[in-house]
Amino acid sequence: MSRKRRRIVRRVAPFAVAGLLLLAAGGALAQGPPVVNQTDHIVNETSTAIDVHPCTGQPAELTLTESGVIHFSAFADGTVHFTGTLRGTFSADALPTDGIPDATGTTVVWFGGNGKLLEDGSAFGKAQSAFTLNGKGTNADGTRFGFHQNGNAVFDPHGNPKLQFFKTRTRCA
Repeated sequence: MSRKRRRIVRRVAPFAVAGLLLLAAGGALAQGPPVVNQTDHIVNETSTAIDVHPCTGQPAELTLTESGVIHFSAFADGTVHFTGTLRGTFSADALPTDGIPDATGTTVVWFGGNGKLLEDGSAFGKAQSAFTLNGKGTNADGTRFGFHQNGNAVFDPHGNPKLQFFKTRTRCA
């Protein structure tokens, strides 16, 4: 699982836990309205992680500031639905860091899932999850780059991966 996807899962995980706790105490209706229906607006949330420059592969400290919206619903039968879109800015400082960004840019990520999904991205029944990440940046020397990632996972009724893919495309100057 990519660092970006793990960070997304960590954002969605508290909602999934809340949904599962309510499900344990909830009613027996398998269909019907959500027992958890939550929308969160993320504003200028900053995170820092070690990643690599998409063109050079050089390790860098990546600082990302994102804003957007995440919707989460959990149902009495254990299924969940979530979707989110986050827009952000990033700076990358090559390791060892010197405090001066070696690249800056913008990103947009969409992610979503439906079915019997667990917090870690796996499933305990029929489910589907996906994401798309687009970004563009400028290196300190003025050269530009862009990247696109997308992934999708489909799980069978037993929670086994039926289809999984992850694709990356990078445009480097």
